[in-house]
Amino acid sequence: MGRKKSSIGKSLIPASDNADPASVKDSEGVIAALAWMMGGVLMFAGVMLTVRLLLIDVPTTQTTFLRYAIGALILVPFVGRFSFSFFKSNHRTLFVIRACLHGAAVFLWFFAVLHAALADVNAMLNLVPVYVVIGAAVMFGEILTMPRMITILVSFAGALLIVRPGFAEINIGMLAIFAAGPAFASSELIAKKLKADYDDNMIIITLSMLIALLLFIPAMLVWQPMTLSQWFGVCLIGLLATLAHVAIMRSFRGPMWASQSGKFIQLLFVAAFGFILFDEIPAMTTWAGAFLVLSSISYIAFVEARKHKS
Repeated sequence: MGRKKSSIGKSLIPASDNADPASVKDSEGVIAALAWMMGGVLMFAGVMLTVRLLLIDVPTTQTTFLRYAIGALILVPFVGRFSFSFFKSNHRTLFVIRACLHGAAVFLWFFAVLHAALADVNAMLNLVPVYVVIGAAVMFGEILTMPRMITILVSFAGALLIVRPGFAEINIGMLAIFAAGPAFASSELIAKKLKADYDDNMIIITLSMLIALLLFIPAMLVWQPMTLSQWFGVCLIGLLATLAHVAIMRSFRGPMWASQSGKFIQLLFVAAFGFILFDEIPAMTTWAGAFLVLSSISYIAFVEARKHKS
C-alpha cells in the first residue's frame, strides 16, 4: 500500500510546508513568529503553574492521562473524517513508539514540576532542540557543521551551569527533567519522519489518542478521587497544552531564529511566578545557563535560516 498524506477534515494546524516566509515582509514574519511562540510558551508555563498549584496531590500518571484524554476530546471536532487512518498506516509502530516516548517525557516533566524549582525545570527543557540536532545526525545522517557543534557545546555548558554538579544538590526532580529531554527530542525526530507522509493534524490527534489509551490502565491503578478544583486544573492543562502546540506550530511559519528567540520570555514568566507564588529565587547560574542555552539555539536557528535562503 502506497504511503499517502492523511486526509483530515477541518485543519486546526496549517501545514508548515504551505508557508512561504519569503512571500511576506521580513518584519511581519519576525513579529508573527515571535508572537505565536511567546503565546505558546506562556501557555506551557501556565501548564507548569497549574500542575504545581492545583494538581500536587494527584498522581502524576493520572494527571498525564487526563491531560491527553482531554486534549484528544478538544481536537476531535477539528479532525473531520479521521477514517481510521492510523489503522491503515504503514507506520503504526512508529506512531506507538512516539506515543510511548512522548507520554514518558510528559510524565517526567510533570513529576519534575512537583519536585524541582520551576525556573530550573524550564531552563533544562530548552536543551531539547540540542538533543534534536544530535539525534538528526545519528538518525538521518545530517552533518554536524561547525555552527551546530558550537550550539551543542555551548548548550551543554549552559546545562552544567544550571545543574552545577558537585556544587548543588541534584534532586529527583532535576534527574527527571534531565531524562525527559532526550525523550521529547526522540518524539520530535519521529514526528519529523512521519511528516513526510502525514499531515500535522493526524500526527497530533494520533499522539493524544494513543497516549490516553496507553496510560488508561496505569492511571486506573493509581486513580484517586479529585476535587472540583483539581478537575478544573486537568481541564485547564489539557486546553492550554493543546493550544500551545497550535501556537508553536504557527510560529514555525516565520523565521526559525525568531520563533526560538521567543522562548526567552517563558523563563522570565516562570521565574517570576515561581518567586511570587512559591518563594523560589533562581540562582545566578540558572540565569546564566539558560542564557547560554537559549542564545545558542537562537544562533543555530538564524544560521540555518540564512543557509536555506541562500
